[in-house]
Amino acid sequence: MKHTVSYAVELKHNLDAVKNTVGLYRAAVEYLLKPVKDHYEELQKIKGSLKQQQYIEHLVHSTKNRKAVYAFDERFYKFPSYLRRSAITHAIGAVFSWKSNWKNWEENGCKGKEPKPGIYMDVCPCLYHGNMFLWGEDGTAMIKVYTDHDWVWREVRLKKSDLTYLEKRMKVNRNAVISSPTIEKKPKGHYFLRFTITEEVELSSKPITAQRVCAVDLGINTDAVCTVIDVHGTVLARKFINCGREKDSVGNALHRTAVFQRLHGSHDSGRLWSVAKRRNENLAKLISHKITEFARENDCDVIVFEYLDTRGKKRGSRRQKLTMWKHQDIQKTTESLAHKYGIRISRVSAWNSSRLAYDGSGMVKRGKAAGEEVPYNMCKFTSGKKYNCDLNASYNLGARYYLRGLEKEIPDLMAEVPEIGSGTRRVLADLWRVSAAIG
Repeated sequence: MKHTVSYAVELKHNLDAVKNTVGLYRAAVEYLLKPVKDHYEELQKIKGSLKQQQYIEHLVHSTKNRKAVYAFDERFYKFPSYLRRSAITHAIGAVFSWKSNWKNWEENGCKGKEPKPGIYMDVCPCLYHGNMFLWGEDGTAMIKVYTDHDWVWREVRLKKSDLTYLEKRMKVNRNAVISSPTIEKKPKGHYFLRFTITEEVELSSKPITAQRVCAVDLGINTDAVCTVIDVHGTVLARKFINCGREKDSVGNALHRTAVFQRLHGSHDSGRLWSVAKRRNENLAKLISHKITEFARENDCDVIVFEYLDTRGKKRGSRRQKLTMWKHQDIQKTTESLAHKYGIRISRVSAWNSSRLAYDGSGMVKRGKAAGEEVPYNMCKFTSGKKYNCDLNASYNLGARYYLRGLEKEIPDLMAEVPEIGSGTRRVLADLWRVSAAIG
């Protein structure tokens, strides 16, 4: 399969010229919105984005045998052809999206604000290899930018750490293809070149009986609990992931935001919220890296997550923790990292994974329900045994993955072991029974 990732390299020189180039490109997209809107009905009849782009280009660009209808060439003198076509594509996408949103708004009784074509405000140009971007030496590159009323080549410095990362990725996979960079603007005047790296990777294709699984239970108090299990239900390795320092950093940022809003209101708290969100994103990425690293160390073929749905209104005193819980980002980042090393990702039902004891003894009592001094992360089995609740859940998640796969591979499995029950009631003890029946 093709594995695609992106990486941003910060620019350290000639930032004014880059800023002028981005501004001119956005102005070109804004200008092109009018011809696209004027000829929207004709564009709807044309099939294929390339033909739509060519239709608008004939209207705005003059050649030896054709005179343009719109004065795009006079307004944007010597505008590169590859950027012109890219701007046309952005303008067509913006108008078509606006028309679609406007139609939905009209069908909904014109409730809310009327949609407007404002997507062009955030677009940035792509610096095509050879025409606008050339690799240099000693951490430099040549880019073609608009400055002093002309399109000229300028040298820019790139961070050594960024270049080292790109070189490492290319050495690890010789078949990797790096795309032309796109300029990316970030707050406080920082500009980056965003590269896309496409690699051919081969995911694990072992049969279910030969696989080794890393089951992950994501929590709010404990970031993640990982367990390596084989098809016989043998627990081979366990790991508790808890990034206390980073989690305290997120908590401190949230506390500062709460204090500021209590004293000054919420209208000026955007900067503090952005700090908290960035720290929370960093926490999610760190957890993902630790999960993937643990799976690689134990030669796992699959990483199993629980399918979680936290949509809707959050209730209770822990609703802010639920809102800041980045379980979806953790799973997406882990999926990207795991695919790079040939590890698959799977998700199973999370229902009753924490409530049922892995030994098959039934429902458990958690926290204070098990005793006054029992913490919330501990549970008590009907036999009186006390166990970590998240670790118990990870056992059950891994077992459910194997049972689902074995049921597909061996259709008569349910008849041989009828007592294993349905998917939301299955635990590790059921995998032990199936393993014994299969032999």
